[in-house]
Amino acid sequence: MPRETRRRFLKSSLLAGGAGLSLADVLRLRAENADAASDTAVIQVWLGGGPSQFETFDPKPDTPEEIRGPYSPIATKWPGVLFCEKLPKTAQVVDRAAIIRTVTHTTNGHFVGAHWCSTGYIGENNRASRPSAGSIVSRFKNAAKTGLPPYVLLSEEQTRNLEIGEVMGAGHLGARHQPFTVLQDSFQHEFDDARLQRATASLQLADDITVQRVGDRRSLLAKVDRLARDIDSSGNIDGLDEFNRAALNMVTSGKARKAFDLTRESEATLKLYGSHRWGKMALLARRLVESGVSFVTINTAPDSLCWDWHLNIVNDDRPADGSNGPSRGMDISGPRLDQMLSALITDIYQRGLDKKVLLVVWGEFGRTPRVNKTGGRDHWGSLMSILVSGGALKVNQVIGTSSSKGEVPATRPVGPTDVLATMYRHLGIDTRQHTLTPQGRPVPILPDGEPIRELI
Repeated sequence: MPRETRRRFLKSSLLAGGAGLSLADVLRLRAENADAASDTAVIQVWLGGGPSQFETFDPKPDTPEEIRGPYSPIATKWPGVLFCEKLPKTAQVVDRAAIIRTVTHTTNGHFVGAHWCSTGYIGENNRASRPSAGSIVSRFKNAAKTGLPPYVLLSEEQTRNLEIGEVMGAGHLGARHQPFTVLQDSFQHEFDDARLQRATASLQLADDITVQRVGDRRSLLAKVDRLARDIDSSGNIDGLDEFNRAALNMVTSGKARKAFDLTRESEATLKLYGSHRWGKMALLARRLVESGVSFVTINTAPDSLCWDWHLNIVNDDRPADGSNGPSRGMDISGPRLDQMLSALITDIYQRGLDKKVLLVVWGEFGRTPRVNKTGGRDHWGSLMSILVSGGALKVNQVIGTSSSKGEVPATRPVGPTDVLATMYRHLGIDTRQHTLTPQGRPVPILPDGEPIRELI
């Protein structure tokens, strides 16, 4: 059998369920370096497409309508600090968060900006070449004892702009540090429980594992492992012994299955988050980090359909699939985002997870400070507002002031690598460490950036 055919046979055998998990699932159970803080985690809410600072956390009510946009401002718990009217619930829990109104960089391109914010490196040629923050966590943070994948991606299906979604992946770290991914239908508002069950179906083995079956599984994994060593020297399947032990732990302990099981939550908690996709994805994220997952990304718009408001800021009943322009409007996206964020912030603090879990809410850039001729806003890398909460940070503050028309930082500019450095500090990962490319070239975790001093 030719080498490549044998490799495909090995992978397809694993994907067929012979080992209880797909090869990708097994490879994601990677944990190295016990130096990183063992009981910390990040939930990243990614607003792909570029959320507007005006329609979220930095409205400009005293400017002309072509700048301030169609929505009214509302008061928050902070005197004199206003939010968009579509975020009333978040406005009432913001004392447990910090708003950074001056995140800035130099690109207006979706891929370049998303790559920059996800990896710390400017993207090139629409190819994700550097590992995302979640994959860095998989590489450097020790999660081997949890029986759970270190990095989980909860995402809507990718329907176009496929290269943008790749920035959440492992880059040059390879398959072993890719996220365990759970997808939802991108064009329905309700959460599809059946999709979650299918994505985690292999974990159901924990329900009826017997000693004999465990023994059979060990024997099978050992045979597969020997075959892998015989036929693969590329590094993609290198180290399967460790992954197999983690996979065996995962299917026999039942811990992972329980972490993904939303039926274990109370009716009150389910109501807090809501039945829509983003709410349940957020609840699932909280369950996962509480159980031991180190990094969860909730990708609300992997192909930019929800937040890329070129044609209109308000809902104008265009098709949700973006066939007539990518816009859902704040009328649709705002209430769901509001419930998701307010629920996460409330739940994290009520459960005493605010020191363990850091919540970061952002996208690849902001939007133009002038509404365009169709009623939308275009790409604007010069200014973005983001929200952070928990992480034992000094919250209950606004960091930075934008210019009067929401164009640029007036004070305290913050770069994407500063945000990432703050994440890594919380996780106990020293950003002076390096990863290695397949050619053996060392690459710093971050090229620059410092933790945001006001938060620490």
